[in-house]
Amino acid sequence: MRRTADSNRSSRWSRSSAKAALALAGAFWLFALISPARSTPDPAKPGPPIEFLQGRFWKNFRLQDFALHGVIESERESYPIQLILHDRKMIYDFENPPFQIRVEIQPEQSIVERRRQKREPWQPVSGRARMSPILDTDITYEDLCLDFMRWERIRPLGTDHIKTLTAWAFDAVPPPGTSAYTKVRYWIAAEYYALLRADGYNGAGELIKRLEVNGVQRIGEAYVIKEMQVSSFDPKKESSSRTLINIRRGEALPPEARTVPSGTGARCPRTPGLASHLGN
Repeated sequence: MRRTADSNRSSRWSRSSAKAALALAGAFWLFALISPARSTPDPAKPGPPIEFLQGRFWKNFRLQDFALHGVIESERESYPIQLILHDRKMIYDFENPPFQIRVEIQPEQSIVERRRQKREPWQPVSGRARMSPILDTDITYEDLCLDFMRWERIRPLGTDHIKTLTAWAFDAVPPPGTSAYTKVRYWIAAEYYALLRADGYNGAGELIKRLEVNGVQRIGEAYVIKEMQVSSFDPKKESSSRTLINIRRGEALPPEARTVPSGTGARCPRTPGLASHLGN
């Protein structure tokens, strides 16, 4: 009965997701002058040592073998996309224009590559190219790599609350010249060891980027992303833009396809508790 209910719920989401995505895209301009929500971590309630937290995070960050189908909605365009997931590897396959990005996220480093056609060799994305936007979205190649999770300069800020979940907050500072951000503040769910939000700041201490998971969904026995939002902020113009990643359906990869590197950097631990908090 539970699987039948989950299947019906997934079907209802598939039928309504197109209208929902258009409604959200049309509402973007209404929020252009609204300041992003701020949180206040409590230093009197410290979290666990960062080494322990990183160990648990990377242990949980293992991707099921799935093909996810959805759309990336920028303020100007809608891009149908397929995400192929495998272990800590992923392929973002854009249909129009044809374009692929391959990302491998490991505790030691992240590797990102791209190509225009499937038969072309992969080309590494490095240096300042990692900081460039993907198509006309608010997402950069750097944003896909979760580099801030392995920076050495990390300061714990205490306990906070994100989307009703208790979370531990941290400030991470990159090595000079390696990031578009001078600092990234991120939140890890205390109960699930999952990334909930990451905020990127400029040299003046102003928020310029936010990545947050808005919902997860169940596919088979696993939970994967349903919606993620990436927002860019221009402090000088007091304006913002937003890009939504909506996953509408997914299926397990057949055994013969599971050797292909693939995945999504916004995968959540397989736990129904997290899904109930973020939206199922």
